[in-house]
This record gives sequence, structure tokens and C-alpha cells, in this order.
Amino acid sequence: MMRKPRHAGQKISLALSLVCGLLILPALGLFIWQWLAHGLADTWTPSLFAVIAFFACCAGVLYAMSVPQPILPPDGGDPSLRAE
Repeated sequence: MMRKPRHAGQKISLALSLVCGLLILPALGLFIWQWLAHGLADTWTPSLFAVIAFFACCAGVLYAMSVPQPILPPDGGDPSLRAE
């Protein structure tokens, strides 16, 4: 399927999605360290898990925003698909 090229906003969105994806790694490391050191009863442990979920959701939404739209067919396309 042919897609339009990414414009500047979509390129920025893709870059930010990669940044959010990379920020998951230190948050995951901190979460595992906090879990092993203090257990799940400490208030910081679930908070770090929420940070991981936040960055993952941000990365997913930003990536979805960065995907260029497909090229539409010309207006005089297939007559059987026209709504009358």
C-alpha cells in the first residue's frame, strides 16, 4: 500500500515515541530494583510501574500519530463504490 511521506509533525511524533520507548528502560530498571529492595508494599514501587505504563501508552499513541495516511484513489475511481 502506498503511503504519503511523513511531514514534520509526524517525524517529531515518531522521534518522541522513540524517546518514550527508551525512557521505559531506566524506569523498568528502577522498578525492578525498588521491588527487590523494598517489595510491593512500598508506595514507590507501584508508582514506578505506573510510570512504565504511562511511557508505554505515550509511545503507542505517538507512534500511531506518526503513521502517514494511505494515498486515496482519484475521485473518478470505481463506479460501483460510489454512494448515491
